[in-house]
Amino acid sequence: MKTVKACKQFLAGFLALAFALLAGANAVVVRAAGGTVYTCTINPCYAHPVTGEIEDSGGEASYVTGQGMVEGALSTTGILELTDSGEYYLTIRMSLMDYTANHSFWVQNVGDSGWSEPASMGITGSGTDTNGTTNDICIQVPSENCVIRGSMYVTPMGRDVVFYCYPSNFTAGNSTDMAATIVTGPSGGGQQTAETETAAPVETTAAAPAETTAAQTETTEAAAGTAEAAETAGAAAPSLENSIQQAASPSASSEEEESGGALTQARGLSLSTAGETADAERTSSSGNSPAVTAFAVGASVTISGLILMSAAAGFLYLFRKNWYRWGGGDDDEE
Repeated sequence: MKTVKACKQFLAGFLALAFALLAGANAVVVRAAGGTVYTCTINPCYAHPVTGEIEDSGGEASYVTGQGMVEGALSTTGILELTDSGEYYLTIRMSLMDYTANHSFWVQNVGDSGWSEPASMGITGSGTDTNGTTNDICIQVPSENCVIRGSMYVTPMGRDVVFYCYPSNFTAGNSTDMAATIVTGPSGGGQQTAETETAAPVETTAAAPAETTAAQTETTEAAAGTAEAAETAGAAAPSLENSIQQAASPSASSEEEESGGALTQARGLSLSTAGETADAERTSSSGNSPAVTAFAVGASVTISGLILMSAAAGFLYLFRKNWYRWGGGDDDEE
């Protein structure tokens, strides 16, 4: 009996330890650090925004579809937390959590060729939108001039999808409903305090509940206070900028094939005169309209006729002038 009880205690302790290890993996650490919170734009990309490379197995042929899917799964608003010690934490909002799982992320500075795993990453909030459940994911990035590579398993597709995003348009202050979990005080306002793990692991297959608890309310209020403090000190906040002015896209040939090839054929009879219209436009743009062309042809024919008539008249004149010299008169006298 004692052996069974001991085994149960050992099993309970082992499961508790395993759960603690799993819960601590990739968790965001709340440090109560001083710094600045920025609201920023999150730019979702199916192709790498710098090189235009597509890692997803769909390839360039699926660029339009893949770009639309990434835009539907990733919110275009986020927050960037910059601590006084120079650390950067970017929070993005992922949608379609009811249909996706196994989210993983890698980071790099713009211009780097390799990727690295974030030193800290975790879920800091959850909610719902028109696409279902959402999760706010905080990722430690090397700088504001960065690119994030993401991977997630899409259940309806039955495979993993690779995508990218990058932040831009940084404005001091938190004007979103996302919680700032790292910077909880103004820049230079204090030192870091004891660390406490508060976030769940990123990689999960179960959708997080969208209920708002009292603790989440307090966190939101604290974030709002941080935003107000950041706005007050906005003049002193460092100016941030991402060097990506416009996201790169795949080669033009693949886009033309997708937009001008299969798509044009799919439109059917509505584009049956598209080729003729294009030819007419090219003719018009080159300055040779149908009327001008007809006039040119008529003029050339008229000039050619006049030249032939002149040549014939000259030949008759010479013939009559030399009629007697060539012996024409002798025939008449006989």
